[in-house]
Amino acid sequence: MKTLLIAVAITVAIGGVDGVRAQPAALLDSTGKVAARPYNDTMMLVAVTPGVVAPAVIRPIYDADGHAASGLATWGSGGSVLFTSVNCTSGAHIFTASHAGLRATTQLETPEGVTLYVGAIGKTRTASIQSILYASGCTAVSVRQSGLLPVDAIVNLTAAYPPPLSFQ
Repeated sequence: MKTLLIAVAITVAIGGVDGVRAQPAALLDSTGKVAARPYNDTMMLVAVTPGVVAPAVIRPIYDADGHAASGLATWGSGGSVLFTSVNCTSGAHIFTASHAGLRATTQLETPEGVTLYVGAIGKTRTASIQSILYASGCTAVSVRQSGLLPVDAIVNLTAAYPPPLSFQ
């Protein structure tokens, strides 16, 4: 009996029994397309370009009474993007991420939807910032800021992966 238990434990440990090990959940958009894979409970890894993933945050969807809808989420937002141009059109930069091994990102609500700005891989730099893009629009500034990464890619998450989002 002891030998049988050891054999079952080894089989389960190496994945020889179908259905014993859970497959990684996929976050699906409203069309049924895979939008991302979970990193943790609110951070997802989104395919930005072939072979490149970046973290994006999701949040619950709430009803009119403030209750979270069961099994539904949407893209989070609340970030800002710094620009070297005076009108938020060129030289986009974002602050670094605190998650080891993941690209720095920020998500910003725009009239077109939630947009993910993906930072370059590498060490931070200092840049002369002339404007900052917030959800409320572009604001002119004049500041020299350190701890920044240039933006490598921009993805409109709402257009690419329309909410509601759900795990399947």
